[in-house]
Amino acid sequence: MGRRRLGNAWPWVMALLVCAPMLASGYVLSYDMVFVPRLDITRPDVWGLGSATPRAVPSDAVVAVANLVVPGWLLQKVVLVGSLVAAGAGAMRMLNRFGLGAQLAGTTWFVWNPYVAERLVIGHWPLLVAYTALPWLVVACLEIREGGAPRWWRWVLPLAATALSPASGVIGAVLVVSVCGWRRCSRVVLVAVAVNLPWIVAGFAHAGAGRSDPAGVAAFALRPEAGLGRLGAALSLGGIWNADVVPDSRDLLTATLFCLVLWTVMALGAVVAWRGGPAREPVRALVPAAVVGLAVALVGAYVPAALEWVVEVVPGGGLLRDGARYLALLAPLQAVLVAAGVTVLAGRARAGFARWSVLVVAVLLPVAVMPDLAWGAGGRLQPVSYPAEWEQARDAVADSEASGDLLVLPFSAFRAPAWNDGRVVLDPAGRYFPRETVVNDDLVVSGSVVAGEDERARAVARALSEEDPAAALRAEGIGLVVVEEDAYGTDDLDALRAALDPVFTGDEIAVYEVPPDSR
Repeated sequence: MGRRRLGNAWPWVMALLVCAPMLASGYVLSYDMVFVPRLDITRPDVWGLGSATPRAVPSDAVVAVANLVVPGWLLQKVVLVGSLVAAGAGAMRMLNRFGLGAQLAGTTWFVWNPYVAERLVIGHWPLLVAYTALPWLVVACLEIREGGAPRWWRWVLPLAATALSPASGVIGAVLVVSVCGWRRCSRVVLVAVAVNLPWIVAGFAHAGAGRSDPAGVAAFALRPEAGLGRLGAALSLGGIWNADVVPDSRDLLTATLFCLVLWTVMALGAVVAWRGGPAREPVRALVPAAVVGLAVALVGAYVPAALEWVVEVVPGGGLLRDGARYLALLAPLQAVLVAAGVTVLAGRARAGFARWSVLVVAVLLPVAVMPDLAWGAGGRLQPVSYPAEWEQARDAVADSEASGDLLVLPFSAFRAPAWNDGRVVLDPAGRYFPRETVVNDDLVVSGSVVAGEDERARAVARALSEEDPAAALRAEGIGLVVVEEDAYGTDDLDALRAALDPVFTGDEIAVYEVPPDSR
């Protein structure tokens, strides 16, 4: 009973080590992670019906529905803590064929790794939810592979959780085919297609969706980490394109040494699996998915010309641009190999003290070498409150009778507002207001611009440069303009402001109506 309690408690311990500071009042706003008090369910772009490529389908719709009963601040905390707890609990379940110490070691690596750290800081919460579902999906699909018939919800629910975004939906589909096997995967594949239909249909509804700027291949290519090159970064579940979200500890010698130890343990696990035993069938089932994930992650770095052609020409090819996302497909296999390898090492330590020492080190070493995942990713993830003026601006937008969509200026995708302690975040105004909002989807990476795919955003950008921008915006169907006063570039908007009708003006944010006639 004591061992079972320890196994149940460990995922909670890890989750709270990471998320404790995030439980304070407010919202954690970091890069793509944007939660707002209330995401309006009537906005067409929430359902993928706006002009922008539907990258947040159906995750935005899920949030909007949940916001009908749960405020945004609470929903975010449930998602973040719940994802890490469920990931650990799922890994423990996936590894229950091993002893408790080996289970804990594999579970620690599954939760406490660079992939989780980097995707958490960059704010890819739908991808983390999908990552959480993977071990649960493996457990159910292994039963199917072996001829069993698990209850439908045991594989349908985790499969649906992987479908919150296009990339994670592909990850889930690849995993079920790999684990179930070709002979038994037909029913599961049909369900995988069904749960991914929201973003598939929305994608087809957008002309040219998924055809991306080939410059993005170089921008999103896997980066070296831990002093072990791109391949080493991939095999240690790191290598995200944005260097600013990488834990500082990944630059230390300890990270390099840990990776070498980790791979040695995994190699032992692979040898044991090859010879038979409890790891053999899971390893055989997970290797194809891991190979796919590794190949997709590396293609942008080693065969960029091929991927540039794919993302520019093939509809949906843009899903492969950020290949490091697909390293999630390696994580279940690595967790199994770690558990198998630790079992071998502990078995060779005959004395009780030596055996327990091996197990304790195996469980705690990932935490020790990457301590900056703890406490909100080393303080990077801290809750803040939206300024009171934002709520007043929201009321002004809701009360306005002006027809047309909303535009947020300055026209750039990311902000680093002082009220967010200067941390970079995707402009929250894109989701905050109860009206369809045109946003700039160009991305600046290391000074280079990766062009977005939204034709309407490009048209609005051209309208802003016209001699009479107010009239040009009205012609593009813009009825309201919100100006964030603390953003870089507001000084260039004086001429436009003079042609607009003020609705609400504050020190930090202002709302204007675009007059129906040009002046």
